[in-house]
Amino acid sequence: MFLYLHNGTLSGNVKKQAILTMEDKYIIDEDGLLYRVHIPRQKNLARLKPMTKRLCVPLKFRHDMINYVHDNCGHYAALSLFHTLAARYFWKSMFADAVEYCRTCDTCQKTKINYGHRYAPLHPLLVPEELGARFTMDHKVLICTTAAGNTSVSVVVECFSGFPHLIPVPD
Repeated sequence: MFLYLHNGTLSGNVKKQAILTMEDKYIIDEDGLLYRVHIPRQKNLARLKPMTKRLCVPLKFRHDMINYVHDNCGHYAALSLFHTLAARYFWKSMFADAVEYCRTCDTCQKTKINYGHRYAPLHPLLVPEELGARFTMDHKVLICTTAAGNTSVSVVVECFSGFPHLIPVPD
């Protein structure tokens, strides 16, 4: 695109139709830098911000820009990193590059929470086949001492029938 806007010639094996249809979205500034121009279609947006210019970044500088913004601005997540970069710069694969950089950032992988984590499946106990085969036991500390002087209760439950046995525990 830069060569076409600068010289007016199409070079190599580029798609000529794509270059010609996209030429009105790019300009070369007086400094010789290529910018992508966006003019909003909605009237109310066009009144607020009539035109935005975003600098087109060559391939050899993209990684350094992502690295600088990501590391110096607080290890953004991929979407925040993309929005920060997209406000001023342009290249076609910016979102994919931001996602890939965040995925390979060692600091982000160590500190960010993995919400896609799956818990190990539980292995429930088998149902007992006869009465008295399995018991479960627990205890409960009472809020106040009973009239008999007990401070807690030991609970034993027979698993087949579910019948509880309450055993008072004295102080």
